[in-house]
Amino acid sequence: MSQDTYLEQESTETIEPCEEINEINNDPEEVSRAHSGATRSFGTKVQQAPGCSTAILSGLSKQIIDEMNNIEPGCLVSFADLNVQNGAAVNPFLQPKAKAALARAIADRGRTLVVNSAYRTLPQQLMLYNQYKSGRCGIAIAARPSTSNHEDGLALDVEDPRGWEPYFIRHGWRPLRGDPPHFDYTGGGRSDISNIAVKAFQRLWNRYNSSDRIAEDGDCGAATLARLNQSPIAGFGETNSTRILRLAQPFMEGDDVLKIQQALIKANITVTVDGVFGLSTETAIKQFQQQKGLTPDGIVGTATRLELGL
Repeated sequence: MSQDTYLEQESTETIEPCEEINEINNDPEEVSRAHSGATRSFGTKVQQAPGCSTAILSGLSKQIIDEMNNIEPGCLVSFADLNVQNGAAVNPFLQPKAKAALARAIADRGRTLVVNSAYRTLPQQLMLYNQYKSGRCGIAIAARPSTSNHEDGLALDVEDPRGWEPYFIRHGWRPLRGDPPHFDYTGGGRSDISNIAVKAFQRLWNRYNSSDRIAEDGDCGAATLARLNQSPIAGFGETNSTRILRLAQPFMEGDDVLKIQQALIKANITVTVDGVFGLSTETAIKQFQQQKGLTPDGIVGTATRLELGL
């Protein structure tokens, strides 16, 4: 089979079993294996991604989210600053109007919201689709990449969905019939960003694969999906010497963390220079990312390193 005929078109009405997917994605052992596997598996492609948690694609996913916000600034914003408790594999991003409505719903109820899934990137959706097609990881069904409602920045899966339902409905969110933990934002100010996500990947692919360029048209066709399957799970341009740095338990330590902290000091960002990626380092990274127009998620990937001059 040629790489340009990898996937057939499937229905865009697929209702995914979010509860089962989230249990696998956020399982502490799976997530731990994913993060350690990502460190060991530099060069591994999406099609061969080991394990069951899409957290293993965090490096590539971060690059795509950053590129999306380069194409359309502010198309996705973090909601990690709200009164939420996010699952270990959650990408805490929504469209701006959806975040604002979520903030009102949380304030209305006056409780911490436990989130098990939010934004799902294109490679993460492809990983789920691959698992579904190959009968792996107990994934009974998964939407074709670029057709899942979790790729719109307008969807959440939450704990205690019936308790939250009246508050969500009051503020522009609606439950999805047949998928108990799932809510979609249906209020004003929504945008279709699925083509931005696809275009972000296409731009990244072309930037690092000049001899195998594809159209940057936002169309998630066979050629794009084939290249997505051949993309490195750690992200383009990442090597063993440039691991993704983030707040983790136990804290990440090493000379690479030290260099990040030293670069932050040169950028006039206050941080303790001790080679330990703790809370203060995460806060400093977010401040730096905000200044540079990057996604302020506190995760150090390629884009943040480049801005730091590393």
